[in-house]
Amino acid sequence: MRRRLAEAAELLRTNAPFRRYALARLSSTVGTTVAPLGLSFSVLQLGGGPGELSVVLMANLLVFLALTPVAGVIADRVPRLMVIVGCQVASAVIQGVAAALVMTGTATPALLAGTAVLTGAAGACIQPASKGLLPQLVESRAMVNANALLQIASNMIAVVGPVLAGLVIAASGPGVILAWDGVSFVVSAAVFLTLRLPSSPRPQQRQRFLADLTEGWGAFASRRWLWIITGLGTLTSGCWAACIEVLGPVYATQQMNGAVSWGIVSAALGVGLAVGSVAALLLRPVRVGLVVCVAAVPPGALLAAMAAAAPLALIAVAAVATGAAGTMKLITWSSFLQAGVIPEAQLSRVLALNAMMGALLVPVAYAMVGPVAEAVGVRPVLWACAILVIGGAVAAACVGEVRRLTAAEGEVRAERSSSAALTDGGEAI
Repeated sequence: MRRRLAEAAELLRTNAPFRRYALARLSSTVGTTVAPLGLSFSVLQLGGGPGELSVVLMANLLVFLALTPVAGVIADRVPRLMVIVGCQVASAVIQGVAAALVMTGTATPALLAGTAVLTGAAGACIQPASKGLLPQLVESRAMVNANALLQIASNMIAVVGPVLAGLVIAASGPGVILAWDGVSFVVSAAVFLTLRLPSSPRPQQRQRFLADLTEGWGAFASRRWLWIITGLGTLTSGCWAACIEVLGPVYATQQMNGAVSWGIVSAALGVGLAVGSVAALLLRPVRVGLVVCVAAVPPGALLAAMAAAAPLALIAVAAVATGAAGTMKLITWSSFLQAGVIPEAQLSRVLALNAMMGALLVPVAYAMVGPVAEAVGVRPVLWACAILVIGGAVAAACVGEVRRLTAAEGEVRAERSSSAALTDGGEAI
């Protein structure tokens, strides 16, 4: 473990481009973590209710889903750093306008929904470009360290940020939070502009945009292990959105001690996130496929514990395990994809499709779980989702390609890609 910590420290000490990348990423995370609170309380301050709030939040999500595949193509065609900086400047302007509307009393739910659509579009472009940029800065063998360090810092922000945001909203109003988000984008863009990237081989002639989009889908669909694991993520995300994000507070009111008990469960999830980030850094799992499948079991166990009306202590333990497993899976899976298993020229498109497919059932879950729970009850829905998640994990683990997927495979392919690039006269990154 000391060696792993020493390697992570060495990465921070010797890799100046990664330090700047991390600082830029975390600068924007400081804002994006609290922006949903600012947006939600802005809508409520205007007299909006759950219906208006749902429309505003759903607008952001739907445009993200619609544009993410297109954004992946853009990030593979245009220099990724240019995409990131341009979208962050655009996001800063949009959030500045939203903040001004709220603070001057001229905002309406419709106007805020419009700004949410625009920020969702910008965010859809930033994500595949940002994740695709990291392999240009960090060697494949150090990818887990890089992602773990980023996730540890993000988790710390996720714990502290909402608390500070709540205090700011109580003291000054939600418009300040939107302005805060805008400023964070400006700082992040400024830091990204200081990056000096190694040259990366790009095709001399580009195909048509639609051909690039089709090629990206082909690169995704041709890897059976990739779409099976992505499908498991789709199922897990949909069940999580339905049971935790929507039904969680309802369950806490009906079966537990209301907001106090749910706060304990949420805090337990936060503890798990922190544990999982550190564990991924220290343990660095090799069997990527098995890690992803096993990581779906704790969320299923958490839903089953809730469905069985288990004691709060048992539910909290399951929540810690869920947070730890989820973060370890995120770091391990992202690092594997970025470490060379996907060709650099197609990386952003594949990452974009993975992100889009992973969130595909979330709006469906938001729309359907309320009526279904009213018809059959909350606990039957929890049982059904627990069975789906655990069953999906078992089914994915039964596929040999998934089971045999290892981190070493990604590193070998990265070395082959680098050798091929040098042989062709290109520069390896």
